[in-house]
Amino acid sequence: MYDYAIGFERDDTSGLAVFCRDLPQFHSYGDDEQHALSEAVDGIETTLSIYVDERRAIPAASEPEAGELVVHLPAVTVAKIALWNAMMERDMRKADLCRLLGVHQAQGDRLVDFLHTSKMEQVEAALKAVGASIRVSVKSSKTWIELPYGGGPEAGFYAERLVDVFIERNIIEMFTGANAGSLDKVKTESLDYLLRTRYAKRPDTMQAVNEVFKQLVATGLFEHIAKGEQGKKAGVIRLVQASA
Repeated sequence: MYDYAIGFERDDTSGLAVFCRDLPQFHSYGDDEQHALSEAVDGIETTLSIYVDERRAIPAASEPEAGELVVHLPAVTVAKIALWNAMMERDMRKADLCRLLGVHQAQGDRLVDFLHTSKMEQVEAALKAVGASIRVSVKSSKTWIELPYGGGPEAGFYAERLVDVFIERNIIEMFTGANAGSLDKVKTESLDYLLRTRYAKRPDTMQAVNEVFKQLVATGLFEHIAKGEQGKKAGVIRLVQASA
């Protein structure tokens, strides 16, 4: 929900100018895309502080577009976003949170300060106090899905991230949409499009391939229905927990 996509524009004097469609106040620079990506977390957290200062809800991330890279924020940062947005929904101020938790002003302020390090359990306690919560998935090498044509050794994702996408979209299956053509020939609601734009560094290379399907099935979280099976006109990836 808060994996923001960043885009790039070449600047003849400063290298790459970096921007984020979901966070218009975010602006950064980098020598190249990888340098820009490594600096993006700090820049996004600084931008999130602007939303707090202006007492505005923090927007969810939209689907990445071609050429964009996705920034994965630390869990505690995501928890703070959830806390702040819950406060905005309830028209709460920082002082209200402090009174609710029975803490000093400085302690309460730090819970929604994106430039201050907080303990996860403190943010979770605050979320519980305002009637909200977050779900944290444990990642492991067993659920890491490598994209064989992703464009580098780090191209891939944890299977739980795909589960999160299914939950966010309120779906139980997604057709693979595997297409050997360029990105503009791939349907946007397909798995191939999602993998190309969110997790791969080569958006014009097909990513929904048998190697990926086998890895997803091996996690026990998904099943793969090949093209033509069970009356399906196209291949499908389905959540096992939803089909049980």
